[in-house]
Amino acid sequence: MLTSSIFALALAATGLAVDIPAGYRAVYITSMVDKKFVVVPKAPVKAGSTLVVQTLTSKPDQQWYIREGSNVTIQLAGTTLCIDGGAKANWKDMGNLYVQECSATAVAQKFNVMADGRIALEAEPKECIDLQYMKATANNPVGLYACAGLQNSGAADKGINWPLVNATTTLH
Repeated sequence: MLTSSIFALALAATGLAVDIPAGYRAVYITSMVDKKFVVVPKAPVKAGSTLVVQTLTSKPDQQWYIREGSNVTIQLAGTTLCIDGGAKANWKDMGNLYVQECSATAVAQKFNVMADGRIALEAEPKECIDLQYMKATANNPVGLYACAGLQNSGAADKGINWPLVNATTTLH
């Protein structure tokens, strides 16, 4: 019992034991361009890492804590890192997305997770998470693009559509 308590404390001290926030679920953020690719921070994972896509391996380091609705913070599972849009000057087509230490007050970490698959920055201008150049290949950047999509197609634009798959679901 003492050994397991010490181990739990050690995990908590290193930031590895992070509970799922109330109302959130653990998911893979899959690409509508190719659902075998998921959003992850570029390795090595640390505050400031940009987001990319990688082939789904169904491992915990590819999971995010998320919920649908507005004012959502998207947290990398098991960490204290959240998706961050960076400085407001970056909130434009092809702007990078990062992971940074989660902050309840960071405007760049507030998203609107829509039922139609789009995930938008809550603040203006409305920019959605985007698979840049619609290329589902390892390490392709994930950034921002107008939520209207290509030719104003909205959620039909596969580059800005991100199906959320429960982490308890087996994907192949």
